[in-house]
Amino acid sequence: MKALNFKQCLIFREIARTKNFTKAAHNLYLTQSAVSHAIKDLENEAETQLFERLHRSVKLTPAGELFLKEIQPMIEEFETVEARLPHLEKQSPLKIASCITFAQTQLPQRLQRFQVLQPAASFEVQVFPAAESLARLEEGKVDLAFIEGQIFQQSVEAKKIAEYPLCVVAEAAHPMAELSFGELLEQPLLLRERGSAVRETFESSAVLQGEKVFPIWESVDSQALIAAVKAGLGISVLPKILVEEELLSGRLKEIKIKEWSLTNDITALLRKSRYQSHLLGAFWQLLDEI
Repeated sequence: MKALNFKQCLIFREIARTKNFTKAAHNLYLTQSAVSHAIKDLENEAETQLFERLHRSVKLTPAGELFLKEIQPMIEEFETVEARLPHLEKQSPLKIASCITFAQTQLPQRLQRFQVLQPAASFEVQVFPAAESLARLEEGKVDLAFIEGQIFQQSVEAKKIAEYPLCVVAEAAHPMAELSFGELLEQPLLLRERGSAVRETFESSAVLQGEKVFPIWESVDSQALIAAVKAGLGISVLPKILVEEELLSGRLKEIKIKEWSLTNDITALLRKSRYQSHLLGAFWQLLDEI
């Protein structure tokens, strides 16, 4: 016994709709013999007649009416999937891992602009430290990653898309306006966690000057550090873009460090071996235009 196939179901439905083998064959771009053969096979499998042959038309038998009722939802569901097939790529969300600084500042605006250009685009964004973002990219769990700092790995394609300066901030009432780097290290330091780009940049600067860093507070959350600084618990080194509003409003105070200036890069990463969808390619290109 032959297995029931979808083409037979389409032929059956069209004959039921037109009540005519010839018209059904014409509408389906098939020969009449192919249509007749398909129905004959169906009736053999059903072991009953599905159509009553009249002089110039056909009509469903009770078994045929029951069969049409059974297959109609299946055909409609398949046709719905078929209609959506060209749009499946756009319906699949871009999965993005981002460092905290970029997620808090520029990423929302870039995603918003892309959605204006690609209204069907959707995203899944997760915020992680750089090391975890890179690991998720290499494992194929995300399509794209944004990290602070630079990376040199053959398995990923990387490009710098932004940079930001680091600044030293203290409570608004702090008595000092300027410190040497050595004097800064003597202050109670509130820093990001080890492994973060800001912490690594700051510690690398200290090592180059033969110094070590001993923070009294470490946090993965920049906002927690800002709150601690406002409470007068110490001084922090943070991306200036994150504290600009507090500095302008006078809720925080920037302390200048003599002969010291640091910046961090924002780098976008793609895994070279990963399939790049049209949307991913378009978003990657947009990063060059902003």
